[in-house]
Amino acid sequence: MSVGEDWGWWRGQRPPAERVHLDTAAAGRSSVATLRATAAHAEREATAGAYVAQAEAGPLLDEGRAELGRLLGVPAAGVAFVPSAEAALAALLAAWPLRPGDAVAVVPSEWGPNLHAFADRGLRITELATDRDGAADLAALERALAEHPPAAVHLTQVTSHRALVQPVAQAAALCRAAGVPLWVDAAQALGHADTACGADAVYATSRKWLTGPRGVGMLGVAERWWDRLRISAPDLVASARPADRSPVWLLEAGEANVPGWVGLCTAVREYLAAGPDRVWRRLAAVGRQTRDALAGLPGWAVVGPADAGSAITALRAGCGQDVFETRERLLREYGIVTTAGAAARAPG
Repeated sequence: MSVGEDWGWWRGQRPPAERVHLDTAAAGRSSVATLRATAAHAEREATAGAYVAQAEAGPLLDEGRAELGRLLGVPAAGVAFVPSAEAALAALLAAWPLRPGDAVAVVPSEWGPNLHAFADRGLRITELATDRDGAADLAALERALAEHPPAAVHLTQVTSHRALVQPVAQAAALCRAAGVPLWVDAAQALGHADTACGADAVYATSRKWLTGPRGVGMLGVAERWWDRLRISAPDLVASARPADRSPVWLLEAGEANVPGWVGLCTAVREYLAAGPDRVWRRLAAVGRQTRDALAGLPGWAVVGPADAGSAITALRAGCGQDVFETRERLLREYGIVTTAGAAARAPG
């Protein structure tokens, strides 16, 4: 695929845009088909009954779980629909056999809310060495796993605050050899890069690069961990678990946004039809072009390498500009939707 390949067909699948949307890392624009599928299921709930409609959507939801399992690198039975990536991490922390004081190893660019979740669980956070761009130093990781193995390693595969992609597949191989579980936050990666990395747990959201509905996320757990999870569920819920589902199914919310699940499965189907590898290459090319084009912008500095394999482009103010006011002015005066990043996004 050439960088100049026409992707007008992709834009044609979406409603006409009132603004220039440059914030897919916050929330992507859903397709007409995804919007219609979500709305149609909500209407079906009102006409046929919510649980009847959910049962009718069973084949689509099962297919979506299987497709998400392949994308996340876990069996379909190990995939659970949850309200968000944040909810997925909370469920993972509650179910994983960790004790207060256990160490979780992260890189300095770790997502701020994840650090808060680890600390709230009573976990001790240790930092992994990185190269000058912020990617995990694999040789240093291998030494750390041998000398001072943590209870878990956690990597945010694609960061939201700058162009940075972690080598999660290589890290997963090292962690597996050392017997240390790897968790991957794929919220910015799913739909953006290859997420089937061999991690022990991986979680993401629907609303970003998959361009599915908001209020839906997913959690995938490798089979070798299913029987070690500590999941407490009422007898009524546990007895309703389908025979072909793992204990991960018990992490799904009983009171769920099923129209959002349907929209997510529709978005996944479209993504697979477009060809994930084509999408990854195109997004990497767009990011490279954007960073090249903005490299000389007066008063601003592009953060990160030009060829990072990510579509995310970050600018750092060089003359004391208020980035939040700049974001509002771009929206108000030019109709350009962007994201202003606070330091809390990645405090390290």
